[in-house]
Amino acid sequence: MYIGRIHLKGFKSFGGSHEIALSSNFTAVVGPNGSGKSNILDALRWVLGDGNPSRLRIVRQGDLLFQGSISLPPASSSEVMVHLREGNRVSTLRRRFTNDDGSTMFIDGRRIRLIDLDDIKRKWRLEGDRFAFISQGEVSEVIQQRPLQRRMHLEAIFGIDLYRKQREEAIQRLDVATLEMQRILTLKTELQTRKEAIADLVIRAREAKGVIDQLEREKSQLYWVKRARSEKILDGIRRELSDLGVQATASKFWTSGWRRALNRAEDAINSISEDRGSMASTVTGLERSLMDSRRKLFSLSTSLVGSMERRKALLGDIAGEKDRFAGTAKRMEDLERDVARAAEEENESSRSFNDARGEWEQYRKRVEERSDRIRSLREERAACEAALESARSRGKGLGLSILEVLGEISRSEESVKEARQDLGRLQEEIEQKRSLEEAAGNRQRDVYAAFQQAAASLQKLSREMSALEGEMETLRETAFTRVYPAPVQHLLAAVRLGRIDASPRPLADVISCPDRLVTALESFLGARQFLLFVKDIDEAGRCIAHLKARSAGRATFLPLESARARHPMRSIKEDRPGIVGWVSDLIGMESEWKECVLHVLGDLLIVESFDVARDLVREGFRGPAVTLEGDVFQPGGTISGGKTNKGAGAIEIRRNLQEKEKEAERLKNERSRLEEEIAELEKEERDASEKLRILSEERRALEDERRSAEAAEAVAARTRALADERREGILAALSSCGREYLEIRSRLEELRESSSEEPESSRELELVKSLEESRSRAEVAAERLETARRMFTMVQDEYRRSSSRLEELEKGLEDLALAEKSWKRGLAEEGRTYYGIWLRLQEAMSGMKDLVEGHSRTLTSRERILERSASATARMESLDSRIRQARQRLDSTEAEIAESIDMWEERFPYPGEENIDTRDYDRIRRSVRELEKSLREIGDVDLGVLSEDASLAERLGFLEEQLRDVSTGIDELRRLIEETDRQAGTLFSTSLKEIDRKFCDLFQRLFGGGEAHLRLSDDDNLWEAGVEVIARPPGKRPQHLAQLSGGEQSLSAISLLFAAMEVAGVPLAVLDEVDASLDEVNLRRFSELAKEYSRAMQLICMTHRRATMERADLMYGVTMSEPGLSQVVGVRVEDWE
Repeated sequence: MYIGRIHLKGFKSFGGSHEIALSSNFTAVVGPNGSGKSNILDALRWVLGDGNPSRLRIVRQGDLLFQGSISLPPASSSEVMVHLREGNRVSTLRRRFTNDDGSTMFIDGRRIRLIDLDDIKRKWRLEGDRFAFISQGEVSEVIQQRPLQRRMHLEAIFGIDLYRKQREEAIQRLDVATLEMQRILTLKTELQTRKEAIADLVIRAREAKGVIDQLEREKSQLYWVKRARSEKILDGIRRELSDLGVQATASKFWTSGWRRALNRAEDAINSISEDRGSMASTVTGLERSLMDSRRKLFSLSTSLVGSMERRKALLGDIAGEKDRFAGTAKRMEDLERDVARAAEEENESSRSFNDARGEWEQYRKRVEERSDRIRSLREERAACEAALESARSRGKGLGLSILEVLGEISRSEESVKEARQDLGRLQEEIEQKRSLEEAAGNRQRDVYAAFQQAAASLQKLSREMSALEGEMETLRETAFTRVYPAPVQHLLAAVRLGRIDASPRPLADVISCPDRLVTALESFLGARQFLLFVKDIDEAGRCIAHLKARSAGRATFLPLESARARHPMRSIKEDRPGIVGWVSDLIGMESEWKECVLHVLGDLLIVESFDVARDLVREGFRGPAVTLEGDVFQPGGTISGGKTNKGAGAIEIRRNLQEKEKEAERLKNERSRLEEEIAELEKEERDASEKLRILSEERRALEDERRSAEAAEAVAARTRALADERREGILAALSSCGREYLEIRSRLEELRESSSEEPESSRELELVKSLEESRSRAEVAAERLETARRMFTMVQDEYRRSSSRLEELEKGLEDLALAEKSWKRGLAEEGRTYYGIWLRLQEAMSGMKDLVEGHSRTLTSRERILERSASATARMESLDSRIRQARQRLDSTEAEIAESIDMWEERFPYPGEENIDTRDYDRIRRSVRELEKSLREIGDVDLGVLSEDASLAERLGFLEEQLRDVSTGIDELRRLIEETDRQAGTLFSTSLKEIDRKFCDLFQRLFGGGEAHLRLSDDDNLWEAGVEVIARPPGKRPQHLAQLSGGEQSLSAISLLFAAMEVAGVPLAVLDEVDASLDEVNLRRFSELAKEYSRAMQLICMTHRRATMERADLMYGVTMSEPGLSQVVGVRVEDWE
């Protein structure tokens, strides 16, 4: 086992957060005096449970907080966390202090109590002094210890102090047990004397008690049978009332029905009279409608005849128009033939004109060709052509040069273009990468922020859970210590500790109710909230015996086998205003104890106010009732109420505790969700960081590539500039050559024009004349064609107008046909209308006849209904009389039951009539009279002697049992003391021998010889003998430790401490400047020894000495960077060396 890391936050001089990774072997912490090295030792002491102010070097707990410095404000909290490791097993131990919350401990993130830390330290082999904090003070203490103090120190190392403590406690208990035995013997004698004195009185009291118990049972049976008989009679009366009610309802129904029938008959007579008048009006209206329809038929027939005459005239007009249309069509055909002939003539003229014009064009071409053939070249033309060829040769050479330069420029431009394209592409990719990098950075920051927020939420949730657990613990403590009576507390504690074979449950623990019912239930139950439910009478007896044995008080029990559920009086209407309901319907209860709960609360009615309860009682309600404000109405007539400042009761506390438990479960689920979310966010943050790193590397690679492309662009640009300079020189020479070439060519053209000949003009005149004649003929033919086309167009328009008129006439004929169809259709529809009106008129006449007959029948029916309505009214009055008589009997029976309830219900709770045989009523009455006579014959008896005798017998039995227990305990304590002496003596002797041997070996190693031993100052006294140190350095005689020199004392004390740690198997040792007083020779011996021991245990050494530093596996430096602020700096040992 070793400590892997220490985390300090706001602890003493360590402001901010500091992480110190420790070697599993040897870690050195160095620094100047006052730098805060020892605060690391204090942090380890504190986180491992030490709270001693002197060892922590503080005056008050607030001194653990960082007090602030120039650059950092004071800390509001102080926290130390260590990571314990052993193989694959890892655990985190954290302790935190704030002024508000004080000191809190956490193990693997779970809050624990400081007292629970011992179990955790035991698992990691850190209990007691198995881990050693050794400072200069501890070395001096070893030197200055007296023998007995040294023995105590060694006992603490090997756990023998536990044996010593156990032995002392056993001796104290033995003394107490001896005194208890003497007290029990004295008390037993007194009780036995009293039991013998009341023996005769007990015999008579038992006889009377038997008669009284039998009389009580018979009276309870008599009350139950009498009540059951009365309730059966009451049920019979209620059934009779129910039947009479049904009959009365039916009678009222028929009476009302006949009355309604009479009203309907009267209404029918009135309605028929009204219908007769309406029908007469209908007949008159139908006759008028029939006359109107006849007039419409005449009008339609007249219109149809006129339409037929107009159609005949239109047919004549259509025939004449068709003849005109035929003549116009014939003219149009003739004109169409004339247009065709004129078009042929016009085409022929156009062809002649085109031929003439073609001949003229050919003539002009032949003249130009002939002029070119006869042109002669002169000497100047030859010279010009030679000069032109020379200029052309120079131009060709310059052209090749310019082409080469242009090629070079094109290639340079292509390189520049490609470089710029690459630059644009790279810049775009870099911007994309930067955008992605920025997005990834934002995402990483968002995820980290979400992670921090979730962690803060988890921390807040943990605080809420801790506060809620504290509230729940407070509620449990309040319920157990302040609300529950002492006997109930005692029994429940005994059940939890397994000291009693029983499992009683308080009534308040087995029910649950809404908040609005808490006051009502607590007021009604009162002390019965703590009524204890048990399975059977034997279990109740065991609980009572336990209370008696411990004189813990009295408690009331309800065995499940004795419980008789009470039932609500269902005659009370639950939907009545002001009634909340029956408790059995409103509360929750554990099914196992339902019978017991209903025994106490089964017939309890809850109402809203005092007035509602008062009205119920006055109306005859005889059950228990309670208001929401806590006013209680008992069946016996008593009423209790009022208000106190008493705190929450057991039921309210249990309800609050259930709500807190639900809230705790919700917070637990929320914490699990947050832990999962934090794990996911942590993974996402790592992924985002990795993605950000990759994007940054890709962006840097693209920027390197962009710089290469910019260099290539610069090279291509320089090449292009040189090519441009060459191109300008060649272009200047080429321009000069071009101007010379153009001048020579211009001169050559002038010579060619001057050598041309004029063409012949006579042939030209003939061709021009022929061309004009052809044009005239073509124009005349075109005019004739245009005239024929205009005539054709005029006739064609007339043809269209004739066709349009013919279509209009035909359309008029069609319209007349449609109108005739419409009139015929209207004529048919109006005929049907006429026929329908005639039919309705016939029906109205028939309906008039039926109304007259119906009026006569309705008058006859009204007479019969009057007779039946009178009969139904008489029957209803008879049923009302019988109902009043039944209700009187009901009230009398209910009053009798209420009187019985007031007298007997509290003594003999009614179990319900299901299991009661009412046929035994007379036998039970006779038995009650005989038992009362027997009781009078016995005479006056003090029944209290029975309970006194039973109490004496029980107490004697209990004292006898206690006497045996005390005697057994004394024997066991004596054996325990003997066994403790034996084991402690063996263990101490063995350990002392082993330490002595190891101490001698280390002494010889450090001193280079000599010897040292441990010995007891008194071999005959096992527990009080001290341990003396006898040492003999080389060349000296044996001496006590105090007689050696300072250096020899230090080395001897170190040898003893290391020997004790090795034998005790200490996994961890912290040495605080132990080597400060050693000279160089002894220092080397000590450092070698420490290095050797670090192979088997973890050593953390605060030192100033170089030799010790050189042998450390890991080294840290502690500096005071500014007043009041310590800093930790890691140092590589190999670099430092």
